[in-house]
Amino acid sequence: MNTSSLHSRRGLTLLEVMLAITIFGLALVAIGELIRIGSVSAAAAKDLTTAQRLCNNVMAELGAGIIPPDAATDTPVEGSEDWLYTIEAEPLEEQTGMLWVSVTVQQDPAQYSEPASFTLVRWMLDPVAAEAAAAETAAATTGTTTSGTTTSGSATGGTSGTKTGGSSGS
Repeated sequence: MNTSSLHSRRGLTLLEVMLAITIFGLALVAIGELIRIGSVSAAAAKDLTTAQRLCNNVMAELGAGIIPPDAATDTPVEGSEDWLYTIEAEPLEEQTGMLWVSVTVQQDPAQYSEPASFTLVRWMLDPVAAEAAAAETAAATTGTTTSGTTTSGSATGGTSGTKTGGSSGS
């Protein structure tokens, strides 16, 4: 009796095969969905990284004086025309000669349904105030130099004599 029950249980039944295929199919569907979510997240991370890089570049151009810190809206980023930047600049009340500058870079909303964007805020020297201070310093220096030249002209004769005397002493 024992041998007859062993002979009847040799292979898999149709029900077991169908159950195994169903489990395998559900696992493939779950893995496929995870791959889709991962690729969407990777694309979003790439867009955000690009936005950060472009925003930093625009801010560096502002700091270098290549772009003036004037208000600008939806201006195409040079070299990446599907990205737009916006500049906001306000003088700081707490600190004279300083500007609060905000740069926002985003993908063109006309081309993307959910555009990525990044905003960077910095304080920087106001170029208008810096130029005014430089002009003021130059005017003060020019006035001092002129009077110094007059004085220096008198001293130059004495210095020339000293130089000649120094040359003779050597």
